[in-house]
Amino acid sequence: MSDLTSFKRGLSRQQIAGLKQLSDSSTDNWWKELLETNDLLLAVRGGYLNAYIKGQSVLRIGFEKKAVEVVQPRLAIHYKYLVKPELENKDPYISFDGRAFDLDPTAIVNTQFKSRLTLPQLIKTAARFAGAEKSGVHKIARKEPKVVDLEIAFTRATDNGDLSAPRMDLAVLIPGAGGTELAFCEAKCADNGELWNLEKRGKGESNAASFPRSTAVVAQIKKYEQFIQNKDNEKGLIDAYVKVCRTLVEIGSQSATRTVDDLVKQVADGRSRLSIHPHVYLLIYGFDRDQRDGRLAKRQKELRDQGLKIIAKGNPGEFQLANDILRAN
Repeated sequence: MSDLTSFKRGLSRQQIAGLKQLSDSSTDNWWKELLETNDLLLAVRGGYLNAYIKGQSVLRIGFEKKAVEVVQPRLAIHYKYLVKPELENKDPYISFDGRAFDLDPTAIVNTQFKSRLTLPQLIKTAARFAGAEKSGVHKIARKEPKVVDLEIAFTRATDNGDLSAPRMDLAVLIPGAGGTELAFCEAKCADNGELWNLEKRGKGESNAASFPRSTAVVAQIKKYEQFIQNKDNEKGLIDAYVKVCRTLVEIGSQSATRTVDDLVKQVADGRSRLSIHPHVYLLIYGFDRDQRDGRLAKRQKELRDQGLKIIAKGNPGEFQLANDILRAN
């Protein structure tokens, strides 16, 4: 039996109140701007939030305790996203006179948060670092209001004490007659080597036939499915995502522009019972018609024959994820 060590999701009452104080403020602030933009997706963690731009976790919203019942939201960002986007069109080299570099830091990076100016610059800079696969995840999630999590990692201690963290790209709510299912998805561009190559051998495995290898993506998804199908993990997953839904509803109530899907509300208030879908869906995108009808068609058949559930669309913007999964069931 494995010990689940990181199944915490959701914000405390004090943390929600700290955010609400910002959203209720009569003056502009960074939290109000984050809530208003459609280019940013929020993911609920255990006691903090991640903000995703083009599939990348760009901002972390944590909390600093000020008093027994008072916490102050605090924003953190990777320094690379602070570089001003207009530098992309300028000479990237900086003069050096032998002692000092000729630069003004404020002309290169954002050192202050300026209302209606800094956040659009952060978003534009982040887009420069986004690859096709992460950008595709962003397009899928942005179009599907039933997506409740991104870049999901649950850490657990194995029997030998090692830590393992299955990490999946998306989690989405699926309506059903008996309640709501939470389905996990793994996203790949069609040229991702994990669709075509064998998995790497683990430590201690030789090249002998006693250690047969699967296609990398098959091994990856089977490991994910083993994790979510484990009855020891079921209650932790359900409890965590009910809290996610409650937090998303609380956050949604702080801005008129951030709508929350009704199914999320039903799970949050207990009107719809949540369960875990036993399979992980493989989402494939980033291909044209010739590729679809050629080697990719053959590869999809081979992967389906190995038990994978696949939804493939050339353009990631064409996914309607919850409906696509319902049709694929």
